[in-house]
Amino acid sequence: MIKHIVAWRIADGEDRQERARAIKENLEALRDKIDALVDIEVGINFNTTEAASDVVLVSTFNSREDLEAYQEHPEHKAVGQSYVRPYVKERRVVDYEY
Repeated sequence: MIKHIVAWRIADGEDRQERARAIKENLEALRDKIDALVDIEVGINFNTTEAASDVVLVSTFNSREDLEAYQEHPEHKAVGQSYVRPYVKERRVVDYEY
């Protein structure tokens, strides 16, 4: 099994919470659209320290190949292009097998 974890900091602006909710809703909507995806959870952070990220994605896959299929899937790419990349200033990723 593979865990794919991504944490983002949203760029400063008046609509940061709205952006966080849009990221959460659109990523979690991939659950029923991408067969390679075993599980997905997106959390919006409430920690206000300087070290905190704003949004985290935790997803599960059966294999590295399934993770790659998810990353290349047109639905995943569309969410990234429309709801994530334009509004984040920092991204961190961890992928591991368990």
